[in-house]
Amino acid sequence: MNYFQLINYLGRLLIGYAFVFSLLLVPAIAYHETDIIPYILESFMYVFLIGVLGIVSTFRKSKAEEERFLIKESLALVGLGWILITICGSFPFYLSGHLSLMDAIFESVSGFTTTGSTVVKDIETFPKTLLFWRAFTHFLGGMGIVVMFIAVLPYLGAGGRLLLKSESFVPDVKFIRPRVKETLKQLLFVYISLTTIQCILLMLFGMSLFDAVCHAFSTLASGGFSTRQMSIGAYNSLPIEIITIFFMLCAGTNFGLFFLLYQRNIRAFFQNIEWRAYISIWFFSIVFLTICVMGYHGTFSLDKSEFVQYSFGKALRSVSFTVTSLMTDTGFTTEDYDSWPYFARWALVILMIIGGSAGSTSGGLKIIRVVILLKFLLNRIQTIFQPRVIKAIHLGEQAIDDDVQKSVLSYFALYVSVFVIGSLILCWIGLPIVTSISSVAASLNGCGPGLEYVGGVEDFSSVPILGKGVLCMLMLMGRLEIYAILVLFFPSFWRGK
Repeated sequence: MNYFQLINYLGRLLIGYAFVFSLLLVPAIAYHETDIIPYILESFMYVFLIGVLGIVSTFRKSKAEEERFLIKESLALVGLGWILITICGSFPFYLSGHLSLMDAIFESVSGFTTTGSTVVKDIETFPKTLLFWRAFTHFLGGMGIVVMFIAVLPYLGAGGRLLLKSESFVPDVKFIRPRVKETLKQLLFVYISLTTIQCILLMLFGMSLFDAVCHAFSTLASGGFSTRQMSIGAYNSLPIEIITIFFMLCAGTNFGLFFLLYQRNIRAFFQNIEWRAYISIWFFSIVFLTICVMGYHGTFSLDKSEFVQYSFGKALRSVSFTVTSLMTDTGFTTEDYDSWPYFARWALVILMIIGGSAGSTSGGLKIIRVVILLKFLLNRIQTIFQPRVIKAIHLGEQAIDDDVQKSVLSYFALYVSVFVIGSLILCWIGLPIVTSISSVAASLNGCGPGLEYVGGVEDFSSVPILGKGVLCMLMLMGRLEIYAILVLFFPSFWRGK
């Protein structure tokens, strides 16, 4: 392990990251929150000095060993870089005195990993500067961190490719150009363009500039932080909900497909297997859950729970928004879905586990993995009664080789293991089983709200400190596809070359 070069690159990253805090001066001055300015400058100073210290202490030795910066160092850079960025992102929350240290770290990790879980009990009393910072961490975590790695570390070719790979699992990467920087520029262009368009539309239908910017940041990043206590439901506006649904669907779509639309290759866009599966799951989920919420569901005779029952119009509106929000792992809410029938609640948890498309800002297993996994299982079942038939697994015309299949199976096994262990730890801490399972699902899949005590209209402030630490680790694992964080706990990873 080339420790000197690793520390040097982390120092460069932090120096570039420190200047991001200067953007907070704009809302602080615009909304007359000048009492927060000293804490912004203090945050900048701390992060900048840590970065300078990392560079100065390793400059000569890192120069001499630069050619030894390979895959292990790149993995360490990705994992440690995200950990450092999220910890430093907690400084404005903590230094200003609005959150405790653990709560500040939790809020920052949730923001950068675009999870959207919050410990803030009364969001509307929070300073606008800090509300902007919450939303902006979503923007940075969605795509900006990727670009920042490449911009700050211009010579890190291997690390840049690894970071791009850690952002999404994409078996078919025809849209990815050979040069990493060129690819990132294209992705960032799409990301910023969609964010800008949504912001303008939200303003046209009644949102203030501040609210529109914050919600646009949160939507395209599949984050879910809102400036209102009741999230999107506070506006009670059908046009705003429709706009948000559309852009949440865009956020859950493989961003590479938007280049096909730019090239006017509309047919290829609609023929994409993953996108078609994504839209199909979304559509049929809305149909079945609308029927369920209207009252057409079974009841157990000993169950004395009373569920809400909506008219068709109310059910369709509420279910459409909630399904889109949780399937794309955005986490916006319009009402308390924890009062829906059990089938609807757990269907929502399954949807957040499935997640959006690879190459999107959504979390979850990703649609493409689920499709490959189902095809693999069906293939294995077929070999039981047709053992002599050898049938390849295809996605459209593309055959999925054994390495990709093994990668999907190993990731799924690892995902289930982390999910079960995380749920057991939270149960051991003392959280109820529904709260434990749903909070792990929300954190590992980057969704935000869960069920019961961490439901759509609740927050995570009641979770004990140890539980918040576990959920922070799960959020980072989910954002970086588990591996980049998990390897940091192996002693053998840090030894040798």
